[in-house]
Amino acid sequence: MAEHGLQALVATSPTNVFYTSDTYPYGNCYALLPREHGVDPGLVAPVSGSAPIILMSPTWMRDVRYYGEFYVVTRFAEEPLDDEERALIQAQESWEASRTLDPAIVLTEMLQQRGIVRGEIGVEETYAMYDPSFWDRVRSELPGLEAVPAAQIFREIRMVKSQEEVRRIEEAVRITEKAWNAALGSIRAGTTEREFCDVYSRTIISEGASHSHHIYYPPIGFGRRCAFPDIAKPSGYVIKKGDMIRLDGGCLVEGYGCDVARTAVYKEPSERLEKYWRAIFLGEQEAIGMVEPGVEVSKIYDRAMETVRGNGIPHYMRHHTGHGWGVEGYDPPLISPGNHTTLEEGMVICIETPYYEVGWGGLLHEDKIFVTDSGYRLLSTQEDEIRVVG
Repeated sequence: MAEHGLQALVATSPTNVFYTSDTYPYGNCYALLPREHGVDPGLVAPVSGSAPIILMSPTWMRDVRYYGEFYVVTRFAEEPLDDEERALIQAQESWEASRTLDPAIVLTEMLQQRGIVRGEIGVEETYAMYDPSFWDRVRSELPGLEAVPAAQIFREIRMVKSQEEVRRIEEAVRITEKAWNAALGSIRAGTTEREFCDVYSRTIISEGASHSHHIYYPPIGFGRRCAFPDIAKPSGYVIKKGDMIRLDGGCLVEGYGCDVARTAVYKEPSERLEKYWRAIFLGEQEAIGMVEPGVEVSKIYDRAMETVRGNGIPHYMRHHTGHGWGVEGYDPPLISPGNHTTLEEGMVICIETPYYEVGWGGLLHEDKIFVTDSGYRLLSTQEDEIRVVG
């Protein structure tokens, strides 16, 4: 905020409200983060979302205010009550004291009470999709305050991860790998994609995670169906000798997902399968070996492409060979040609070298990596050979 000359930031999209407040937004929420230390942040949320915020994903912010209209009867509540019941009563009663319908009024009061009444604040411009006149209503009360677009600023902030973010991502990787291994261990003659994915899904749920928020089904396929990028619906296809088995994605832990990819083969790989898998694996490994602070990501892309082409897939084409990872899935930087962004300590990135060929299948080996002060640390468990199962 100091770098951009801002007095505060206001998050408006579900992704950045969650990122800043650690509460999953129920309806249209607005998170205020003042620049000055010692000045409390605040969250504006629909009163209909008070129970989810209190019970399901409580925010660390102390000042939560509500708008809209929703009724929970509190006047008959008698002690003993638990802390969550008391918090719900307090939320309902605080709203009933004002019965404010407009979130712009609530945010205006927050800004006034914190002395943020002139200068510039960064407002995530994606709020316009919900309420185009929102900022105009704030400004009518605070004419000395100017809003500047902040969506890109939030993306810059999110590139470098906190320890808590890394913990959640690493836990999602652990559970995804456990589910993948459990599913591979379940394969028998006659196993279908659907049965395989059931084992994968049950393992994820039993570990307390859920499927990734951007895919409804496990991103898994057998045989020629592996040529479909981001497979998202298992079928009744029965596995056959020589079929490849591909995973690309993972589970979700406390709002943070996993993106790892693995390829296995049932019974016996063909010579072509082994050759192509080795080519994409070596490309990924060469790219990973370059990871350290200060490296330009386009150079990582170039190395990956050259290695895959030089080791058996001369016609290999990709628009990127990796990307940042965070609360939204893809965070900057995209590891792509012409991208001069340099890696920084604290980034979490994915390195990948997928190959999809319709009528044959698809291969992918993708690892998740944490950029350290002098290099990198793998968050995923690497596999040095294509796995043969069944």
